[in-house]
Amino acid sequence: AGLSYVTLGSFSWDQDNEKIRVYVFLENVDQEKVETTFKPMSVDIKFHDVKGKNYRCAIPKLNKEIVPEKCKIVVKPTKIVITLWKASTGNWLDLHYKEDKFKPSMDKEKDPMSGIMDLMKVDTRSAS
Repeated sequence: AGLSYVTLGSFSWDQDNEKIRVYVFLENVDQEKVETTFKPMSVDIKFHDVKGKNYRCAIPKLNKEIVPEKCKIVVKPTKIVITLWKASTGNWLDLHYKEDKFKPSMDKEKDPMSGIMDLMKVDTRSAS
């Protein structure tokens, strides 16, 4: 428990309809010393003993659900490729869950009347 980790913040990714590939650029990683935790909405990967340091790459909240038992990790000489299988096919706008974008539309839905009232005001003005 007393291990300290260097957070790997920079990685790139691409996707197709069924899966996401995350590329972590880290050299000299031993496949045996990689600890992965795949959950439906999160990924936590720890690389132990890389040139005397421990690294961690975590996505605490994914954009959408993945299938943990199908996810895998492949260690290559200069990078690590993490394959995340999407629970439902389709395009992800981002790897991370983004809350902010959805907040404004949620507020509108809470009070459907306010939107209608605004429209009515506009209509009466244009009619007169």
